Order: sequence, then structure tokens, then C-alpha cells
Amino acid sequence: MDTIELLRQARLEVAALKDLLWQQNFLTARWWTVVIVIAVSYAVWWVLVDKRRLPELLLYGSFIAVARIIFDDWGILNGRWTYIIDLFRKPPISLFLNDLTVVPLAFMLVYQYAKSWVTFLALTVGVEGIIAFVFLPFLARMGILVIHNWSYFGSFLFMVVTAIIMRVIMHIVLEITHNYQAAGARKAGPLRPVFGRNAAGGKNKNKV
Repeated sequence: MDTIELLRQARLEVAALKDLLWQQNFLTARWWTVVIVIAVSYAVWWVLVDKRRLPELLLYGSFIAVARIIFDDWGILNGRWTYIIDLFRKPPISLFLNDLTVVPLAFMLVYQYAKSWVTFLALTVGVEGIIAFVFLPFLARMGILVIHNWSYFGSFLFMVVTAIIMRVIMHIVLEITHNYQAAGARKAGPLRPVFGRNAAGGKNKNKV
């Protein structure tokens, strides 16, 4: 049996175990805890988010979510931690609670309310401190998350650095967008008068 087939068989075995674990935990108190946390998180975010800035905030949140997914995949594959509760059976999405809900939604609000770098850093440290040293231990006590060989400070440090990098990237993206919009406006030139009227808005006196 070659390496690829061994890898395929191992993944099938893991999928079967995940399915069994989901059946054991579906509709239990732990499963409902995940559902409630997700629902409340989205409800609070929707009330607080600035609807006028949704495209910008969602882009920043997407950057955070991608980084979190990569980080969580690394941790799971290397045996640093294990998520016990999956929201759905097919596909078994262990990352939905942290990577697609709590963390990106929280940091979108941080990005929204931080008008300066000082405020952003203070809010980032505070929010990630709550997530890393309060929320994650809560999940561990509930049996939703099992930490094997990792420290909460490692998660804290990763997210603080990630949030800073993503804000820098956002500033670059917005600056590029602004420059292209300004260049497009200059190329368009001044608005021409409407056909049949002069620039002052009156009727055209030069009749055919």
C-alpha cells in the first residue's frame, strides 16, 4: 500500500470517528452551548456593526478568519488541541465557533471602533485577552475543546500579531483603492453640459 492510499485510509478513519463523536454529542448541553454562543455572537455583532462600512469590515473579518483557519488547522494536525463538538454532521466543521464566528466578529468590532493605532492596540490586547484567557478555558472546562500540548498565551500572541498585520494590510488596500478612484476621477475630467443646454443650465441658443 503506497503512502497516498495510507493517507486516504487514515482520513476515512478520522472521518468515521468524527461522525461517531458527533452522534454522541448532538443535542447535548455542550452542543447547545455552541449553538447559543454562535447565535448570540452574530446577533450582538449585527446590532453593533456599522452597516455603512460593511464591505470594509467584512473584508477585515475575512482576513482574520483565514488566518485563524490556517492557525487552527496547524494546531489540530499537529495534535496541539482537539475540538470535540461539531456544529454540523456533514461536513463536520469544528472551526465554525472560533474561526468563523467569535474571533472574526470580535475583531471586526475592534477595527470599527479603533480610530487610532493606540486605541486599536489597546482594544486588540483586551479583546484577545478575554478570548484567550477566559473564553478558551471556558470551552475547555465545558469539554468542547481539549488542549493537549499548547498554552493559551500562544493563541493570545498569535492573534495580537495577526490583528496588527491585517490592519496594516487593510490600510494598504484602502490606500490603493483611494488612489485608483482619484486617478479615475481625474481621467474622467469635468462633467459636460447636458445636450441641448449650455453650461449654465439654460437652453442652447444655437438652433439648427
